[in-house]
Amino acid sequence: MVHGFDVQYRMANIKPLIGIVPQDIALYPELTVAENLQFYGGMYNLPAKELNKRIDTYLNDFGLEARRRMKTSHLSGGMKRQVNLIAALLHKPSLLFLDEPTTGVDVHSKQMIIENLKSLHRNGMTIVYTSHDMNEAEQLCTYVALVNNGQVVCHGVPCELISNASVSSLEALFVKVTPASCRRLESL
Repeated sequence: MVHGFDVQYRMANIKPLIGIVPQDIALYPELTVAENLQFYGGMYNLPAKELNKRIDTYLNDFGLEARRRMKTSHLSGGMKRQVNLIAALLHKPSLLFLDEPTTGVDVHSKQMIIENLKSLHRNGMTIVYTSHDMNEAEQLCTYVALVNNGQVVCHGVPCELISNASVSSLEALFVKVTPASCRRLESL
């Protein structure tokens, strides 16, 4: 169920409620930032005036207004990730899925992404965030599920999990609850 809709029967009702930010950049490199955002916003049939207003707002929020006419192929990796995120936000979803949204980005872009995600969450958006960066998850997430080989090994509020396991961090907890055989394979 998503917002009271059965996913098996009501996908048409659910799709407008969801934003997805894939791990790989999903932008057209030969289009400008604004053209990419116009394209993605157009997929949700947003009225032109409203779409332009949202594009302006998000570009300002992410500090990218000066890059709006730049081809995305000329952006840094961090800026591409930010534009990728904006594309998923244009239709104002209430549920946002992110897959490794800060992988390979510079410190400033990472901070910009994280601060905007925190703001979205404070304003009521539910965010499902996948990451291999346990420190980032510990700082950003209000609830976590640690997964190893496709299985949830533990879940809960980060500070409670850490305290209950008598460890110093989520990373230490993950190491503690992960079988040694898996750790040896990963280190090869």
